Amino acid sequence: MPPALRLMTPADLPGVAAVQQACYVPDFHEPVESFAAKLRRSPQTCWVALGQALTAYLVTLPVSEATFPALHATEWTPPEAPTMLYLHDLAVSPQGQGLRLGERLVALAEQAARAMGLRTLALVAVQGSVPYWQRRGFVLTEPRHPALAAKLASFGGDARFMLRQV
Repeated sequence: MPPALRLMTPADLPGVAAVQQACYVPDFHEPVESFAAKLRRSPQTCWVALGQALTAYLVTLPVSEATFPALHATEWTPPEAPTMLYLHDLAVSPQGQGLRLGERLVALAEQAARAMGLRTLALVAVQGSVPYWQRRGFVLTEPRHPALAAKLASFGGDARFMLRQV
């Protein structure tokens, strides 16, 4: 039976941190406080996959180019008029690989974006993940807003901004 997907709760944050540490190099390990702040501000757009343990998660945020959170930010305020749903962090543990959890979680984000009247998904591709996201219809895009360009830099030199219409 595939892991069940549900909205993330504060009780899930230790499991989220564990999956993140298994999937990302240390420079991308965000503090639990960072996840907690995002979850508090947008609890309806953060999900987990649960089997015997938490095996994957997706944190998304309604944003505009001027309101993207920087990596490791422990505070973030959503805009009054978001223009896109930002896939801030998607991670699938080694135990969850091959179960299409990433696809299933992104499908939930698409549904949430449509429900909020947003027609664009955005993300910052790191750790060489651009081809993965391109196969899923995301397109490399240059940031137009200086605030987004500055925050993109917090993700490192190989970080790339990508968009997809829903």
